[in-house]
Amino acid sequence: MPRTVGPFVQRGLRPLFRVALCSQLCWPMLAFADTAYDQMVLDARAGHYTPALTALRQVPAAQASTAQISDHLQIASWAGLDAEVVAVYEAQGRNRALPVQALTATARAYRNLKRWDSAAELYRQALVIDPQNPDLQLGLALTQADAGQPDEAVTRAKAMVAAKPADPMRRLALGYALTRANDPHEALFEYDQAFSRAGSSPEVAREYIYALQRARLPEPALRLARLQPGLIERGVQRRLEGDVAAERVRLADMASRSEQERFVIADRALADYDKLLATWTPVAEAHDDVLRWRIDRMGALNARARRAEVIAEYQKLIAEGVSIPTYALRWVASSYLEQREPEIAVDLYRRVLSAPDADPAERFEDSTALYYALLESEKSEEARALAEEMAKAQRPRIELKGLPIGNPNDEWMDAQQLAAQAGTYGADLPSAEARLETLVNQGPGNTGMRLAQADLYQARDWPRRSENLLKEVEATIPRNRDLEIAQARAAMDLQEWRQMDALTDDVVARYPENAHVKRLQRQREVHDMAELRIEAYTGKSYGGGNGDAGAVTGSRDFGIETLLYSPPIDEDWRLFGGAGYATGDFEEGTGHHRWQRLGVERRTRDMTLEAEVSNHSYGSGDKQGARVAVARDIDDHWQYGGSLDYLSANTPLRALNSGVRANGGSGFVRWRANESREWRLAVSPSHFSDGNNRLETLLTGHEGIYSAPRLQVELGLEVGASRNSGSNEVPYFNPKADFSVMPTVSANHVLYRRYETTWSQQFQVGAGTYSQRDYNTAAMGLLSYGQRFIWNDVLEAGAALSWLNRPYDGDRESDVRLLVDLTYRF
Repeated sequence: MPRTVGPFVQRGLRPLFRVALCSQLCWPMLAFADTAYDQMVLDARAGHYTPALTALRQVPAAQASTAQISDHLQIASWAGLDAEVVAVYEAQGRNRALPVQALTATARAYRNLKRWDSAAELYRQALVIDPQNPDLQLGLALTQADAGQPDEAVTRAKAMVAAKPADPMRRLALGYALTRANDPHEALFEYDQAFSRAGSSPEVAREYIYALQRARLPEPALRLARLQPGLIERGVQRRLEGDVAAERVRLADMASRSEQERFVIADRALADYDKLLATWTPVAEAHDDVLRWRIDRMGALNARARRAEVIAEYQKLIAEGVSIPTYALRWVASSYLEQREPEIAVDLYRRVLSAPDADPAERFEDSTALYYALLESEKSEEARALAEEMAKAQRPRIELKGLPIGNPNDEWMDAQQLAAQAGTYGADLPSAEARLETLVNQGPGNTGMRLAQADLYQARDWPRRSENLLKEVEATIPRNRDLEIAQARAAMDLQEWRQMDALTDDVVARYPENAHVKRLQRQREVHDMAELRIEAYTGKSYGGGNGDAGAVTGSRDFGIETLLYSPPIDEDWRLFGGAGYATGDFEEGTGHHRWQRLGVERRTRDMTLEAEVSNHSYGSGDKQGARVAVARDIDDHWQYGGSLDYLSANTPLRALNSGVRANGGSGFVRWRANESREWRLAVSPSHFSDGNNRLETLLTGHEGIYSAPRLQVELGLEVGASRNSGSNEVPYFNPKADFSVMPTVSANHVLYRRYETTWSQQFQVGAGTYSQRDYNTAAMGLLSYGQRFIWNDVLEAGAALSWLNRPYDGDRESDVRLLVDLTYRF
């Protein structure tokens, strides 16, 4: 924030200096022996200049003596008539042998008129006459300081101080020269020395206050000013009060001694500004200061996490035509980013970086903020390019004189981390993993780098690996906010609900205003909600041996199931219940199936368990069923599980329509390398009530082949085989044995994404073969297109239209199917 320059610098010599430089003006006997003239001189010394000046002005220039000219110069100087002093000197005194007093008065007049060279020349002339005169040395030093020769002024003033260290005037002169040399802290030392020797002098105290202000120490300056009311001008004290509040704004952004004190300084600054604005807004002369306070107050609001108020004040100032300085634009941009308006933040950060008065020391921090604003604006390619540019611009070490290898550059490490993390957000997780691993090896004690690595492990679906790394970091920074947020998210992935609650409660209590904490709290709230799932399908088959009646699904088939989960009970448990209906037209008639389900789910670390009972209505009467299923994780890569079904829900509707039911089960093992590679093998035996035993095996897998922020493409493979012991002369599709291979290419394209809202489309194409015992091997083809919408963490809905062409018992059949699903949490 800009600082107010003390009037001492703006206006030249203060009165104390003027008195000191006049100390040699001890008037000699005047040339006139006229008693009346003597009295006029005495009156002039007492402050009544007009009579003497009137008399001297009436003396013809040609008749004026050296003494009269000297008197005229000195009395006019006393009267503050600098222009008259210079005019008299240049017209009458330039070629006279004037005394030191007259030369000094003229030099002072030249100096006040900012004619530095002429003033310095006269001071030097006077020093030839009286080389040991300290007041002449003082005047020359001050003139050199004003004339843009601060080094010479400092050298001269230091010599004067060395000769007489206890003289406060010499200390003040050296302080003035150092101020002109742009060394306010060294200057403050000299002013402090003068104050310690002559602090009772109002002029010395006043200059000390100005020196404190220039050294950016407004609080002690204001405290001293308040001890002596009236010592400084009202406007200067007003600006000092604003400087104190501005200093607190800067301090509010720094790390505090404890979490409880994070907002104490910001609250004090806001209280200062509220008082200042209430007092001075109605005063016209304070208009510029009031505008500055309003601008600086936005910094206190930003530090206090009152982002909406920052934006509101910014918009008011813009509407009033106020130009917002660069330092304040940072606060506004930060507030817009926190308020989830990243596009505006991007524009503001770019203005900050391109501003003529941009601070080079702030460039890295501003560029980092722009990077995150670009990410949240869904401009991940631009963000990644910026991160790479920052990484290249920084040097690993800072070269320092006397250190041959320099010091490590923290900004280089931060830039490398940013570039590595850009790969995570840019859907290039393998590259990000390799870069982060290299950086962690280079700086194993860098906790920020290890937290970034843990976040990457979570993005790659390795929650246990992330958890282990976070435990190592915990030994160094046990209650770090970012650490606990990452641990809470890992706990959520691992179904460690109590641990998630403890960590979330802790960071919410300590940092309720933080955006990442708010996000974590929202995820916990969604987890604690009830959940509604709805799935529906409809389709139509063409061709086949039964005309328009599909061999498996029938024709004009339709089905829907609704399932409702309760909120978590005692963290691990959820009750669920639901109902469903399915129908289809087959050659032997229309089939109907109605069912109701009631069950319980338990989710704990490494295991998910479900048990349910069900009621089924098909054919005649009601039948009861049951199911139990378990899935257990071995580690981040392996999972196994299985289920047992009494009156299996997988029984074909065509079999149920003919009164045939089935019991069965399933077992599976899954291997998941990372987010883009997975394989799953499932084996499902079942026993039909007509005596048929079926064994099905299915191998599925996918491999990512292309990944970008908005597009992911993967290869898939589905290999299936089945065997039935019964005759194929049954009223449902029952091949003795079959084998199918279906490679696919799938693509997911994000159409729109903003924070928790995503709209995407999915494409899939597949071509394979199907082999059935007693029939020839034939081709299969698949086309599918769908869209999916996710909103605010609580709503997810999707629809997909597919076309499948394949043979059944040697007859080719096409099936067009629409699938719709919806999940809603409340």
